[in-house]
Amino acid sequence: MVNFTYIIQAWFALLVSFFLPLQLFSQNVKKHVIGNVKDQSGNGLTGVNIQLVDKGQLRNTWWTASDSVGNFEFTELQPGRYLLNASLIGFTTVSETILIQDSTSEKLTYKIVLKEAASELRAVTVTSRKEAIEIDKGKLIYNVGNSAMSSGSSALDLLRKLPGVSIGQDDQIMLKGAGGINVMIDGKMTYLSEQQLVQLLRSMSGESIAKIELISAPGAEFDAAGNAGIINFVTKKNVFVGYSLDILSGISKGRFWMNNQNVAASYRNSKVNVSGSFDYNTPHRFMKSQTSNTVLDQGQRITLDRRLQTPTKINFYTYKANIDWQLSPKHQITAGYNGYLDDYVKDNAISRVSRLDPQNKLISVVESTNYLTEPYHYDAANLGYQFLIDSAGKKLTADAHYISYRNLSDGLLTTRYLDAKGQAAAPDEQLQVHQPGTVSIKSIKVDLDLPFTGFHVKAGLKYADVRNQANYRFDSLAAGEFIEAESMSNRFRYTEQIAAAYASVSGKLDKTQWEAGLRFESTNARGYTVEEEIENSWKYGQLFPSLSAEHEINKNNKVNFSVSRRINRPAYSTLNPVRWYYDQYFYYSGNPYLRPEMAWIYSAGYTLKDRYVLSASYSTRSNYLSRRLVIEENTGAIISQSANLGSMRRFDLTASVPLHLLDFWDLQLTAGASHTSYPIPLLGAEKTTALWAASAMLSQQFKLPAGFHAELSATWTSRELWGIYQKQSIFFTDFGLKRSFMKGKLDVRFAFSDFLRTNRYRGRSLTDYTDYRYDDLPDTRRASLSVKYHFGGKLQPSRSRRIEEQDRL
Repeated sequence: MVNFTYIIQAWFALLVSFFLPLQLFSQNVKKHVIGNVKDQSGNGLTGVNIQLVDKGQLRNTWWTASDSVGNFEFTELQPGRYLLNASLIGFTTVSETILIQDSTSEKLTYKIVLKEAASELRAVTVTSRKEAIEIDKGKLIYNVGNSAMSSGSSALDLLRKLPGVSIGQDDQIMLKGAGGINVMIDGKMTYLSEQQLVQLLRSMSGESIAKIELISAPGAEFDAAGNAGIINFVTKKNVFVGYSLDILSGISKGRFWMNNQNVAASYRNSKVNVSGSFDYNTPHRFMKSQTSNTVLDQGQRITLDRRLQTPTKINFYTYKANIDWQLSPKHQITAGYNGYLDDYVKDNAISRVSRLDPQNKLISVVESTNYLTEPYHYDAANLGYQFLIDSAGKKLTADAHYISYRNLSDGLLTTRYLDAKGQAAAPDEQLQVHQPGTVSIKSIKVDLDLPFTGFHVKAGLKYADVRNQANYRFDSLAAGEFIEAESMSNRFRYTEQIAAAYASVSGKLDKTQWEAGLRFESTNARGYTVEEEIENSWKYGQLFPSLSAEHEINKNNKVNFSVSRRINRPAYSTLNPVRWYYDQYFYYSGNPYLRPEMAWIYSAGYTLKDRYVLSASYSTRSNYLSRRLVIEENTGAIISQSANLGSMRRFDLTASVPLHLLDFWDLQLTAGASHTSYPIPLLGAEKTTALWAASAMLSQQFKLPAGFHAELSATWTSRELWGIYQKQSIFFTDFGLKRSFMKGKLDVRFAFSDFLRTNRYRGRSLTDYTDYRYDDLPDTRRASLSVKYHFGGKLQPSRSRRIEEQDRL
């Protein structure tokens, strides 16, 4: 075990090594340049890019951006000749030469006026268009903000259309064949379990998403958790001088009527920026399923043919608020809160299991009705501080987070036993379930950003403390009274502490940008199942190196490469051995014996003319975490749970080709291929299974008369491996139409998703101890209409501040 005290001492030694020379140098420098940027009407301009270039040493370049009232400052300048550039989209760039002599006063003041370039801006608006897919320093960027099909879509719907992303049975998310995905929203971790992450993404309106970033091999500044990489949802933002107000109202119709109502507001002045939003969404859903498997019953092979109908009603309330307070040009405080309430009800899910003999003749029927209500409460508060050390961009940031997550889960499973004629064959049974749980997360991190001439240094520390408690009680009905089933009831406790330190260096050599980093993480975790006295504990320290490089061959050709070591710690919910019943023959359960999964991830990419993208990745994983099926000895019921499946290897290749066919017709083709292999447990031993898979998405955009824009897409994936399953191919089509009115303030969108109703999830088990198959038909055929209206003043660009917080819940 590495003593974390030494890591802290080493980190502060690193700070001293950089700041001491800085302080010695500053004793001989007394020249400062301060200034203000305004438009022609005298209004201070925010976010103007200010560049200062030393004409004697062209490699010496400083940069900053004007604050909320247009002020900027450069300090610690040596005498010499400098070039000052000021630029902002929509304005003509201003350049001035500055001469600093020994006799020059300590502070030089400059006032800059930028003239609007309206004609240039209009030209950019007409001809400029972001490519649907971009690649930047090893991450794939999908620009979905202007999609006409976002109406009625959720963030989860957008995610399932991306190459390499798979959505499986019960909406498990996998990226390039593996779970352990870290999901961020605007650079902040969501801190949710897989199940609750799905709920959150389902509640987020697709119209609020600007782009989705897939980061296959993250650098040292990111937490090492997440072997499948990081998915970052970047939401649309309106930052205005004065006030801004957006109102969105939408309705959708599938199996149920659904609606989405959203209000987002912000106010900004010279010192304070306040923003907040409230969202009410009803992402109801309905699933029809058919599953089957055979069991041995008194020496006879019996087929269980299961038909399920699962209606789910959800009232989702999401709310957030944020304040940025600019104490001075160098000091900023940020405070934020976001939360949600998920009023989740599984309303009378019905399972009908027909027991058939070897001649396929009906023996008996078991009917189960499952009523489940699960309200979830999520509250997250954060406090941040940023100190801008100097005008060269050196800064120190500190962030503290507190997360509280609570859920109550109460259900009633009623089982009826019928003979072949439909008559009662045995008394009804009832099982009552009560499963409250809480999770609290406290974390604090400090990051240092030090840009120097020719290279860039980043370093940081982080500490996180997690507490998880889950109680579950099952009561069975006997003689008209519910009595606790002690063998099924239990209490689960989990604690985890992670301490981390990292450092990275980046720079540019000729036409090659590079970054190398090293992260150390020390983990101390303990899981304890009280009644069964099952205890698992982990204490380990691991190093996680990373390296990336991007080379510009020429103006039209760029290549990049990255590699990083990652870890996927088991999610808290998958360690908890509680049961979630479909019926008496099938249930989900946690696995307290899980071990962390380790991985090396390699990624490479090629870009032609900033439009054509080719990317490849290869990963190796030990203790691969995925799904398995287990047969319960006494009852023959199938248990689905997470498990370590051994060593996994995966290769992915993705190509994106945009085509401009006609003035009104654009096309985007994205295709991919992959090869996956890992061992699967059998009755006697295990075997390695391997499979090639492919995917393709064709999206077409049309410019129609009267300002209408239409989009038509088709998505297809071949059969692929999914843990213990082999999934069958998937195909679905979507259509969207949009138009803006009132100079862009009113936006109307219509979408018809899965209009051919071909989307379904099918698969079969690859093991020889069960022949389980499933065929799910989700309620994805929906028609949606949304209207969004914007109130506000003049749009101003702003600098975004990302907070990278990563854990799992």
